[in-house]
Amino acid sequence: MNKKLLLALGIIILLLTAVGVYMASSYKTTISITNLPSSSSNEETLEVKVLMNYGPLGGVSPLSDAYVEIYNSQGYYVTANFTNSQGVATFHLPPGNYKVFVTQLHCSVNVSLTSSKEVTISYAYLYAPK
Repeated sequence: MNKKLLLALGIIILLLTAVGVYMASSYKTTISITNLPSSSSNEETLEVKVLMNYGPLGGVSPLSDAYVEIYNSQGYYVTANFTNSQGVATFHLPPGNYKVFVTQLHCSVNVSLTSSKEVTISYAYLYAPK
């Protein structure tokens, strides 16, 4: 085979490998917490949005019927709810520190609920969160 053709194929393979490594390294579970308008009552709203991230070519879609549990700062169970068709579970809780746990994903996040918050979990489907 022609040496120039082999060299060109080698370069193409290296470029495709580099692009694949870059895409794979940016594909990970992300968790963000944003403020919502505070309520006028003595309880705050906690919205948990669960999204499934199927990678750079697969897109993102909400996870409905995910079971979301809430625990207090001492680790005691407080309440639970299922996500709706938009992937959102809503809770009304007094201010405090809580652990949000999505059972199907074995994914948890600690939240300080001093005002109403939205927790968004964009779960990388092929990899577990760290």
